[in-house]
Amino acid sequence: MKTKALNGMNSAEIQVIKETLERQCRVKSKEQIFFPMVLEKVKQHGSNVELDGMEMKLICFALRRKALILTAVYGMDALQQQKKVLYNLAFEISKRRIQFQQSNNPVNKKEAQTAATVHASTI
Repeated sequence: MKTKALNGMNSAEIQVIKETLERQCRVKSKEQIFFPMVLEKVKQHGSNVELDGMEMKLICFALRRKALILTAVYGMDALQQQKKVLYNLAFEISKRRIQFQQSNNPVNKKEAQTAATVHASTI
């Protein structure tokens, strides 16, 4: 299952996401193999890209990491507007991911057994 997680975002926000993913592709990490795939999807489809939960998590991770690096390099008071944009984008994508996962969770779609049906099945 996939969703259009970046739907409704403007071109400047999409560009920030692309730049952040490009930077994350150069970082050595255990998730390194996944970032180029997500970056290619975002480059090809822009705001209409269809992403799954893991891909949305990777984008959020990259955005938050860039904001943390800016804080570490330039300090808490510098580049506050840019860090705010990064954190807000990560927050918005996280909200969409949580909503997507809750609405597509197979456990929620199964009929939960009530006390009456549990009792009836044991007789």
